[in-house]
Amino acid sequence: MEISQFSESVPYLANFFRTIPKPTQLKLAHSLLLLKNSQRLRTLFYLGRLEAHSNAYHLAFGSPEEDLFREQKFFFSQNGTVWYLLLEPAVWSEDWGRLHQEFTGNLGYIVKYRPERDGSTGSVKVREQDRLWYVVHAILREAAFVPRGAMRWSTGGEAVLNPFFRGLSESELCALSNYQHFRQPERAAEENLRGRAECDLPLDVFDRPEVDVLPEGKSFALRVDDTGTIATWSSLYWIGLVNYHRADRNVYGFFYAGDGRKNWDLPFMVDL
Repeated sequence: MEISQFSESVPYLANFFRTIPKPTQLKLAHSLLLLKNSQRLRTLFYLGRLEAHSNAYHLAFGSPEEDLFREQKFFFSQNGTVWYLLLEPAVWSEDWGRLHQEFTGNLGYIVKYRPERDGSTGSVKVREQDRLWYVVHAILREAAFVPRGAMRWSTGGEAVLNPFFRGLSESELCALSNYQHFRQPERAAEENLRGRAECDLPLDVFDRPEVDVLPEGKSFALRVDDTGTIATWSSLYWIGLVNYHRADRNVYGFFYAGDGRKNWDLPFMVDL
């Protein structure tokens, strides 16, 4: 959730059985505003909380530019007050997504694993701080999305928030095809535009979770509230990541409350 709408967004967490205690809300709202100002960020989002064995990590990310992704920075806090920059590791691997050990709450803790891709017989060491960066990176890339129209591709070639977005209609709310990954487009524009009855290049250039995350159409669980106006999409890979949107309103976001471990058993849990 973007911190300029933090107080307005927190009540929506109740729609997927999450909450932030009032004292924590006040602490986060204040500290995140200070972080935004000190880092000179144009946008700053609170991602949520990763639970560890002896502590927890509050997570946030933002950009100093209007472009949401070009200079994106990750931050963490263990008390909700003091925030630290989470630096990208000099070397990292997608194999880190297969680590099954729980997070400890100790940034210097070392996890060992044996790489699966290079045929190596030795083990690789991963610091918890580096693994934390990877998890934030992977969640945002693979599981976080927003409704179509919430972002637009500017004439200057930047991915920016669309100030004119007014929300999906109730009839559009429950179709995964009406949502887009919250990330820099990775597929060719022609591929993302293909198959749409109506398309608008600045809005539809972004990748679609409907076809990008396997199994297609079965990687997110939909829930709609009793009014039929609020949809939540829970990631079945990154358990704890929920995307939400209210119909006909510029209200949307995503929130994570999980243990930082990916559910690789999903393909065996759904009817293909």
